Amino acid sequence: MKNTKLVSIVIPCYNDKDYIQESVNSALNQSYENIEVIIVDDGSNEATKKVLATINNHKKVKLITQENKGLSAARNTGIVNANGEYIAALDADDIFENTFIEKASSILNQQSMVGVVGCFSNYFVEKGKVIHKTCPEGGNIENFLFCNNTMASSLFRKQCWLDANGFDENMKKGYEDWEFWISVTKQSWQVHIIKEFLFNYRKKETSMLQTTNLLYEEENYQYVLNKHKDLYIKDFDKTIAFLQKRTLRYKTNEIKRLESIDYRIGNIILRPLRLLKKVILR
Repeated sequence: MKNTKLVSIVIPCYNDKDYIQESVNSALNQSYENIEVIIVDDGSNEATKKVLATINNHKKVKLITQENKGLSAARNTGIVNANGEYIAALDADDIFENTFIEKASSILNQQSMVGVVGCFSNYFVEKGKVIHKTCPEGGNIENFLFCNNTMASSLFRKQCWLDANGFDENMKKGYEDWEFWISVTKQSWQVHIIKEFLFNYRKKETSMLQTTNLLYEEENYQYVLNKHKDLYIKDFDKTIAFLQKRTLRYKTNEIKRLESIDYRIGNIILRPLRLLKKVILR
């Protein structure tokens, strides 16, 4: 099948001057030629804006600038301005392999019930060394209720975004991609996974996103479960089992922490200081 459908690759960017060029290059170097690249500058600093100004010279690249509104809002802005029937939301520090769009769009062309196509992913550090691999399963709503089963940068039909009412702009503390896939599969769309490593996720040593996800993990879970409570009530037994498993995990981790050598040594070191504090407070 010929490459007839336009694919819009939306790249939100917030202070990613060191990585944005590499991500844009991975979008422009796709074997699938009928693409447009939409960069949404989400209130970046001046150093990033200078880099974006040079990238904007490419005929397939469109730059949109807005005040900082968060990842979901930036993705929505890009998609609103996208002309493509198929959309991929690529983060500004991640990288597609050059055949991903071609292979993913072919599946969307051939399978009308499939709304989203993902793939296996490499997690790499700054020097390019792969430190972890993920092999999501895709599937339907049941596969997404308790975990994210595709990558954030999967290719999806613009109709899926319309059906899901876009990315939830209230979610500014992580997990917005998982919630989006729940909203999409809730509308009976299927998620197909290409069993090839065609996506590269940059794992920064000091990633603000990772820190945010950890700090607000429980808040995010509560928000998602409340937003889609009809689904979780319907699968009540599985929901209870899921929550019990999470609670057990936290208890296990806390026991490990209390029994760790570092914790015990820390207690020994701090004991004289605690005694001194008690004497002073008297």
